[in-house]
Amino acid sequence: MIFWLIPLSFLTPAIFKTNWFLAHSVKASRSLSVMNDCKVKILGVCGGIGSGKSQACKTLVEDLGCWTHIEADKLAHQVYNPDNQAFSEIVQVFGSKILAKDGEVDRKKLGDIVFSSPARMKKLESIVWPYVKSEIEKIKKMHEEDLKLPIDKSPILVLEAAVLIDAGWEDLLDGLWAIDVPREITIERLETKRGLSRDEAVKRIDAQKSRRGVGNLEEEVENGVVSGVISNHDSLNTLKEKLSNALENKNFWY
Repeated sequence: MIFWLIPLSFLTPAIFKTNWFLAHSVKASRSLSVMNDCKVKILGVCGGIGSGKSQACKTLVEDLGCWTHIEADKLAHQVYNPDNQAFSEIVQVFGSKILAKDGEVDRKKLGDIVFSSPARMKKLESIVWPYVKSEIEKIKKMHEEDLKLPIDKSPILVLEAAVLIDAGWEDLLDGLWAIDVPREITIERLETKRGLSRDEAVKRIDAQKSRRGVGNLEEEVENGVVSGVISNHDSLNTLKEKLSNALENKNFWY
């Protein structure tokens, strides 16, 4: 089930000049709510740099009643802790040269190694991604066993990860939304919010073209991997409205 939210003005600018949005689906639209389902669900949120996926996740939890926000990047950083089981495997593969004086992984040194070699990056990902997936499963189980769901919350865990599809975590998800932004708006955001030059912004955007769900979004939608696309080119209030509509519509879920 695939769902898109796009401004009507994008389709017929000469006629429609309102803030209403067109919900267009390959199946007939259903406004049945999933918010009241007692089953714990995981909603995956992906998107390229500057797309606003972090803001979307924050809005889903703080304003729209989802239970919690799981940041895959933060879980991945735990791998570099010496107490973590994956730490020794990383050192064994990449050598003690990646360690700082305190014995922890120097991520800059490791980054210099893996970013210069796709094969080495793939090897690192083969260590990190299964660990992160295991942690996500633990978090879901913990919430399933927690009988103290706040009265103002719905049992939806929002999982943010740029590499969600590449990592093969779709089997964990009950829906996967891609936050999409036009290229020029992304460049402008990176220039104004992160202080990047235009050339730097373009390089970072282009570097993500190989990521599934970023460089080949239409293909992932057509194949049913991405269940919904949220266009985030407008105001925060508009994004909130789109996310609220998507939560309440089963066409946005698997």
